[in-house]
Amino acid sequence: MTIQAFSYLAPPIVFGVHSAEKIGEHIARLGASHVLLISDRGLEKAGLVDQLTSWIQKSGFSVTRYTDIEPEPSINNVRACVSFARSAGCDLVVGMGGGSAMDCAKVVAALLGNDGDIMDYLGMNKVPRKGVPTILLPTTAGTGSEIGRGALFHVPERNAKEAVFSAYMLTDLALIDPALGLSAPSSVTAASGLDALCHAIESYTGRAANPLSMPFAELGIQWIYRHLASAVENGSDLTAREGMSLGALYASIALANANTHAVHALAYPLQGYNRIVHGKANGVLLPYILKAISAAAPQRFVQIAGWLGLDTASFSAADAGVAVADAITRLSAQIGIPTKMSALGVARDQLELFTREASQINRLLDNSPLVLASDQIYQIYLEAL
Repeated sequence: MTIQAFSYLAPPIVFGVHSAEKIGEHIARLGASHVLLISDRGLEKAGLVDQLTSWIQKSGFSVTRYTDIEPEPSINNVRACVSFARSAGCDLVVGMGGGSAMDCAKVVAALLGNDGDIMDYLGMNKVPRKGVPTILLPTTAGTGSEIGRGALFHVPERNAKEAVFSAYMLTDLALIDPALGLSAPSSVTAASGLDALCHAIESYTGRAANPLSMPFAELGIQWIYRHLASAVENGSDLTAREGMSLGALYASIALANANTHAVHALAYPLQGYNRIVHGKANGVLLPYILKAISAAAPQRFVQIAGWLGLDTASFSAADAGVAVADAITRLSAQIGIPTKMSALGVARDQLELFTREASQINRLLDNSPLVLASDQIYQIYLEAL
């Protein structure tokens, strides 16, 4: 037997209810004095920005805040944040929120230690050196930004979502406090939770899956599927929030070490052209893609079916992908995620454009257990419409 070669990537992690209250200890360890706190207006309105600011200031550190981060931020939104950060003179960046705020925090920190514009660093490994330290605090269970080395943004002139990937953007601390998610709206919980489920399933079924990533993916699938509906239906259920935070963490570690594949590749055009929220774009496509690719990895889908609590004795290995897809469709309907792209504003005359765009995302498509041709991609879009 030859064990697939792999490498491991993960930042330092602190997990626990109310762990965010001790953020000052971590700032002190990193040797900082002036913190730039990056978040969004929603969390500011909910009082979380004030609360985190208070915890930081009580530890003796000064704080400058930037809360103009947009959902699904554009390159121009990031540029404005970078300009603000460069004038503020901070020596540590704290990002609190969903993927948008945390992705911005990672790029801002990198650009505080490097010259130039964000466009100079789009792509793989173009950031030349480490910037200032970061601490990332997720308020949604799903994006995985606090664990990964990438940051994703909308580029308006290309109608595309593009990313900066660099090991220099790996955070100095992922501080995961499930209590920070108690105020998250149900729609955000649902979309980010399905995104986390995509991370777990794609990293488990992809070609890059390895002996280290697969156990994390397994745990991610189990914990997310068990707790997502409860977290959506009752956002104040701390047990469900803890379960989702832990499941999303497992999925994020699997993602960072095995990547996603076809679901994310086909979802990017929906986000770029129709500005559909990342988690919804992934979630609406997930069942259709699983049906299309499952024949290439039937035993892995049998395993997933078992983790979802399905009776694996009632169907063959060849039908496991359909059973898993149907279970996810039921979950999506339960938590209010559309199961058809048309419900998200996608029109049939967009499908050829989406197919051309998705077909070019080889860094993800090549990781799929079944490498999809253009005609297969179009057919998936058509079925999902």
